[in-house]
Amino acid sequence: MNSTKTLSKAAAALLIAATMLEPAEGATVLPAYAALKGEVTLDNPRVRVERFVLAPGQSTGAHAHPGDQLLVFLRGGVLKSQDTGRSTLWHDGRVLWENASDHADAGNTNVGTDPIVMLQVTIKPHSRRAPATAAPNSFHLNYPNIPGEDLLENETVVVQRFTVNPGQWEGVHAHRPNMLYIHIRGGQWAARSRKEREHPYPERSADGSVGWMPTIDISEGHESGNVGTEPIDLIWVTLKD
Repeated sequence: MNSTKTLSKAAAALLIAATMLEPAEGATVLPAYAALKGEVTLDNPRVRVERFVLAPGQSTGAHAHPGDQLLVFLRGGVLKSQDTGRSTLWHDGRVLWENASDHADAGNTNVGTDPIVMLQVTIKPHSRRAPATAAPNSFHLNYPNIPGEDLLENETVVVQRFTVNPGQWEGVHAHRPNMLYIHIRGGQWAARSRKEREHPYPERSADGSVGWMPTIDISEGHESGNVGTEPIDLIWVTLKD
């Protein structure tokens, strides 16, 4: 969703602001879109998650990159680049990584007939603490009973997608630090562990809901299951530091 073509004045202004005003650790980041206001759904020292709704015919306005960001399409559609004129179809659950160093662009317009709903996860800068010799795949979530789809991996994140069908349980697994979950399609969860009997969560997880997962050791015997009537479509984002 970016271009190396000549920037509009608005795009250039956003880029200058983003590059000159580097936020301190845990600080609020600058807006990514000049003409689109987001709703903050999660904000902690590691990530800021914003939800954007782009109506049919609406433009994002100039688009800059105030930090390394993961864009997740909760409800996809067709976006037309203001720079190139090219239209691209984005399906529900597609993800896109954008580096802070990427060029700013003039933005995109929703040329479809339905709203496009996006989540933008901005990774906040901090001192890297991960061991340099981390084992391969140690950042991947492993559900023993459910194969996951690897959507994206780079030096910063691992992004995986799982479908949990009605009546299905994940199998006992661990959660490492710094994991964010995103429900493309929510549902009714239950949980159990060695210390807790099986119990449903008090509320259904809504479509598009997000959360920050606490660290859980494999020794706790933790697992969750879908006790609803529809499949749950879930994305996990694991930070590598």
